[in-house]
Amino acid sequence: MHLRGPMNVSQIAVYKLPDQSISAQKLKSQPIRRSNYNKYLSRKLEESRSRKLEPMINTIPREYLSNSSSTATLQIQSLRVNDLGKAAGDTWGRIAYYTSEAPAEATGFAFTANLGDPQKSGTFDYAFGNSLGYVIGDGSKVASDNTPFDGTLETSEREIAVFSDEICDGDCEYARPNTVAHHGWGGPSKAFLIEFQMDHYDNLGSDQGMLSDAPAWWFLNAAIPRILQYGNDRNNIPCSCWSTGCGEFDAFELLGRGEMRAKSTIHRQGNREGGDSNYFLRPVGHTLKFAVIFHDWNITATVLDDSFDFSQSLTQAQIDDLVAYDQDDAAHSLFSVGD
Repeated sequence: MHLRGPMNVSQIAVYKLPDQSISAQKLKSQPIRRSNYNKYLSRKLEESRSRKLEPMINTIPREYLSNSSSTATLQIQSLRVNDLGKAAGDTWGRIAYYTSEAPAEATGFAFTANLGDPQKSGTFDYAFGNSLGYVIGDGSKVASDNTPFDGTLETSEREIAVFSDEICDGDCEYARPNTVAHHGWGGPSKAFLIEFQMDHYDNLGSDQGMLSDAPAWWFLNAAIPRILQYGNDRNNIPCSCWSTGCGEFDAFELLGRGEMRAKSTIHRQGNREGGDSNYFLRPVGHTLKFAVIFHDWNITATVLDDSFDFSQSLTQAQIDDLVAYDQDDAAHSLFSVGD
């Protein structure tokens, strides 16, 4: 998952069904704090060598999709019937959690950006530019070790890529040599919850080509940032699969400077894409809770109640309630992306 400022993040949580998650024993990892990172990462690398990890995150929906959104709810759902539904008694376990409450703490996450530096983490060359590298708490500079996000991306010049804490050890489909490479979250059923606010701040630098005061939260196939997230190689040839169908899902994005309407869109180059004119209002001066749920080859993006608890597990009944579509509810809309 990727975050662009200006944004203050209070919580992030990731959930999966038990049969698509690492076992509870393997899931248990030490909170990352601002010390002992080398020891922590060495241990995680040794653990990763001892087992086959989950495949990379694949946020691109299958053949039939639909999209809906509104001032209160943004949903993307499939129109086809499939057999991936789970019994009402199943529990979705929380496999990663972040809180910005001091001291910032994260379990199950790695925080990176396209700031790779061979002297610290990641790499750089003139053919491909900076790879992914770990970043300091505010995302502004490269760090030597995985460091907890401090919760603030000051402007749209700040962007971070958040992966699982599972280090690639030759088991990722592809990763640029010497980059910081982590797995995403594989499988068709996973839920991502975030609590955030997006106050107005213009960029501080002089690069007039960059978006300013336009925050966003989006998802990519993990192979894209592990190779080259932005641009082409020095021969102007695309290097990642973004341009050939991996694409991205923008859970919410502000499309212009100071814009107040947050919208959802699917980008799949060379394939069907989708978005619509519905939106939710940017939370300024207060936080908002939001969920993105990938389940049964559907995507649901929805605003949550302020009281929604990012607890250690979610029931299938809670998930069913979040992904429910009511054709008679003006706050819901639905359309197909595909044939």
